Amino acid sequence: MANAFSYSDGAVREDLLDILTNLSPTDTQLITGLATSKAMAQRHEWLTDTLSDVKTNAFAEGANATQHAVTSPTRLINYTQISRQGFQVSDTERAVNTANFNDRYNYEAEKAMKMIKNDMELAVLRGSLACGAAAVTGQCKGIKNWLSLVTSQSGISLSETTFNDYLQNVWNVGTEVNAAYMGITLKRRIASWTGAATAKNTEVNDKRLVNTVSIYEADAAKIVKLFAHRHVNESVNNDIVGINEDLFRVAYLRKPFNKDIPSSADGKVGEIISEYTLECLQPWGGFLGEKHL
Repeated sequence: MANAFSYSDGAVREDLLDILTNLSPTDTQLITGLATSKAMAQRHEWLTDTLSDVKTNAFAEGANATQHAVTSPTRLINYTQISRQGFQVSDTERAVNTANFNDRYNYEAEKAMKMIKNDMELAVLRGSLACGAAAVTGQCKGIKNWLSLVTSQSGISLSETTFNDYLQNVWNVGTEVNAAYMGITLKRRIASWTGAATAKNTEVNDKRLVNTVSIYEADAAKIVKLFAHRHVNESVNNDIVGINEDLFRVAYLRKPFNKDIPSSADGKVGEIISEYTLECLQPWGGFLGEKHL
C-alpha cells in the first residue's frame, strides 16, 4: 500500500517549527549581578584605606591630647579592556522568508551581544592586567587576580570545614563573603554536606533553593549565595572564589552598543563594542581556594 505522506510528493509542505534552539551557555552572573560604575579614562583608579589595629584606649581625666601617625590611602588601578564582536549579513539573507526571526541582522546582533557578555564574564573573573600602551592590548585584572587571600589545597577535597575556614579568613580582615562561585563539581559537593541538607528546608516561594543548595549560612558569613560558574576552574583544577559583591563593580567607559560598519558589500556589517574594567575596592574582600579535588 502506497504511503500517502511520502516526501517524494512535491505537494507536501515541509514541517519546520518557528523555534530556534541555541544551547550555548549564557551564564553571566558577574556581568549581570555586580553593581556598575563609570570609568572616565583607560587607566581607572580608586582609593582604599584601613583603620589602625584595635587597642586599649583609656586616658586619665584632663590628660593632654596625644598625636598618632596618620596612614595615607592606597591608590589602586585597573585598565579598561575593549571587547568587540562583529557580524555580517547579506541583503539576500535579510530579504528571504525565514523561520523564527524576521530580520537576520537583528538576530545576529542579539547573538553577538550574548557572545560579548560571555567574553566579558571571563575577563571580569580571570583577566590579567595589561596596560594598553606601546602596542600592547589593554586588559583588565579580573577577580581571581585581585584577591589577596589565596590558598592552594593541592588536590585536597573541599570539605565543609575548609569552606568555613575560607569564610573566616575574610571575616578576620573585617568583612563577609556574600557570594561564592565554583565549578559544578564543587557545587554538587556542597549540596552533599550534612549541614547543607538542613539548609534545603526553605520556603518554596523563596525560589533560591530548588533541590539544591543555593544559599549557605555560616558563623563567619550570614548569607552566602552559591553559583555554579563555568569560568572558575582553570585547567583541571577545581577552584572556588568567594567575594563580598559590594566591594566589586564593573566600571564602563563605554557600555555595550551596536555599531553599524560602513560596507560596500551587498549586505550589512555590524559590531558590538564595549570598553570596561573591574573595580576591586578591597583586595582582602574575598578568597580564592585553588586546586581542590
